Amino acid sequence: MVILTKKNKFYRQLLECVFFLYITIMIFACQQVGGTIDHPDYFDPILKHADSLSLHAEKGSPIKFIDSVYNNYPNAGIGDLYKKYDFKRNYFYDKDYAIAMVYVDSVLLILKKHSKEKAYKKLYENAILKKGDILQAEKRYPEAFQYYYQAKQICEKSGDSLFVSDYLGQLGMVCYKEKKYLEAASYFKKCVHILRNADNRDFSIFASVQSNTDNIALSYDRANMYDSAFRYYSLALAYIRNNESNFSNDSSNRRYIGTAKGVVYGNLAYAHYRQEDYTTAEALLKESISINIQPGYENTDAQFMQLRLATLYIKMNRLDECREILEQVKSFTNSHLQPDRDLRLRLLKMQERYYDKLNKPDSAYKYLKAYTNIKDSLDTKNQAAHEVDVNNELENVARQHEIIALKSDDHLKSILLVIFSLFLASVITIAFLIWKNWNRSKQNLQLVAVQNERLTVALRAVEDRDQENAALLKVIVHDLKNPVGNISAIAGLLLEDKNAAPLDKSMYRMIQTASGQAFEIINQLLESKNKGELKDLRTELTDIPELLTECIDLLQFKALKKKQRIKVGKFPPGIAMLDRDKIWQLFTNLIDNAIKFSPDKSVISIHTKRDSDTYTIMVKDKGIGIPDNLKDKVFEMHTEAGRTGTAGEKSFGLGLSISRKIVEIHKGKLWFESEPGKETIFYIELPCLPVTEVVPVNA
Repeated sequence: MVILTKKNKFYRQLLECVFFLYITIMIFACQQVGGTIDHPDYFDPILKHADSLSLHAEKGSPIKFIDSVYNNYPNAGIGDLYKKYDFKRNYFYDKDYAIAMVYVDSVLLILKKHSKEKAYKKLYENAILKKGDILQAEKRYPEAFQYYYQAKQICEKSGDSLFVSDYLGQLGMVCYKEKKYLEAASYFKKCVHILRNADNRDFSIFASVQSNTDNIALSYDRANMYDSAFRYYSLALAYIRNNESNFSNDSSNRRYIGTAKGVVYGNLAYAHYRQEDYTTAEALLKESISINIQPGYENTDAQFMQLRLATLYIKMNRLDECREILEQVKSFTNSHLQPDRDLRLRLLKMQERYYDKLNKPDSAYKYLKAYTNIKDSLDTKNQAAHEVDVNNELENVARQHEIIALKSDDHLKSILLVIFSLFLASVITIAFLIWKNWNRSKQNLQLVAVQNERLTVALRAVEDRDQENAALLKVIVHDLKNPVGNISAIAGLLLEDKNAAPLDKSMYRMIQTASGQAFEIINQLLESKNKGELKDLRTELTDIPELLTECIDLLQFKALKKKQRIKVGKFPPGIAMLDRDKIWQLFTNLIDNAIKFSPDKSVISIHTKRDSDTYTIMVKDKGIGIPDNLKDKVFEMHTEAGRTGTAGEKSFGLGLSISRKIVEIHKGKLWFESEPGKETIFYIELPCLPVTEVVPVNA
């Protein structure tokens, strides 16, 4: 019994130790994860109060208030910390992008380990989008695109259509700020398309659709496509009218809708102003001002519209009305302790223009000088203040990062130990291999000498064929530029979307055609055995007008980049036995040359005529022409007649040589007429089947 008692006592002590160890582990674990519990009921009112301080208190006081609260609440959860850093990011967003970037990086660091959890998944996605916003504001567009696409891919998996629409809208804003207005319009259209079946009674859906519709119109407006712009402005206003009754019970929603109308009217007015429809522009500007001048609305936007109306009055020489508006805007800025900086500067600029119109150079110079001095001084002050703030905020965030890093210190040590062990094993292995190879090096000297001799012979053979390979490479590069150029022109519009619109599908087919033709050209060139020769013909029954129209449509995008217009006549019917790929290459080369050597905003004319057994195509441009001393050389292979295009496009001097060979093997003719500095006309004459001849049908 004594032995049994001792054993029982031993087991009881062991059980107590295990239980004590379990309690210790649980306490430690609770301390580690205690910070994952969020406290929205406590922090949300505090953040709302801090937001109100941003409007009335001295500079920096909201940040000091937030820090004091969080410093006295050590167990803030992940969501609580997100709200803190996101508040600071938003506070500094329009003040200093560098500090805002520090805080959004802090949010990403905090949420990274929890990005898959349901409670924090959307917060993490929001943080990715907001970092993209800051990069966009800093004009670091390539990096911004990476974050937008990353966030978009995450959201597509979640199926949140509103979130995907927001990401596409940000991509559109990047394109808009880079003045790629047509690409921007495409992204904004996709935003509206994604939300087409969403619930319009959801105010966030309503706001997104109306704002992106207005953005589509604004993009077309800036691209000088006024018909499309007016259509989408009308659609934006119609959408607001048809759905605003769903939100009439909420005063803040009513103010937002009114403000949205005012913004659309202002944008629409500017479009009419650019078309010199001053009467309509004036009426729309007054309507926009009457909406946003009301208390609680976007009063600052109303002042900007007033300045735009003043610009109109100067244009119409209605200087008394212009003066009244300038006095109203001046009164508005004087009544605010911190008026909008851009509004103040634009007012000074308008005052300078007003007095210049009155032929009062002294007064005009006074306002111009004030404009320049205030702008420079504000920039200097802001820069100095922000540099100090960045250092302080970086130190604060660094301390937060140190706290987070300490929590995972044990795990990091284990990883470092594994890494060190692998590194040590690698060093030992490398040392052994070096020693082994050194022992064998003497035996390998003779083998190396033999290999060097063989390599020398091979290099000589390579040198003998270097010139031929270089010529072939030039041909490949030259013939790649047209299809790849067209692919690049529409690649921004290509997106894997099962619900793609018919217009998008048409573009996909054009891309597929261009890339197929490009690879066919490469294959033909690689299979050629002799330098400068073309592969045997593979003729088929070809509709010449259809093939010519296809090439014109494909190159329209390239012409649009130089604001050129391709003018075509009515093509008579014509059927011929041709190698479709080579004739496609011929047409593309000649039309591309017309685009390349024509100035911006010029017209390229393409006409055809049909005889009994020939079909003639004429490509005419108003470009730089061909000098007399080069007219005999343009059809030579590797000629020095290649010149730079009007927009700096490179030329390899190969296209016309290849084009003539294509025509000759089809038993046709290629010639040109050119007047240097005025115009050039290329003529292509191809044999075709007579109208009365029976067309063979493929089995």
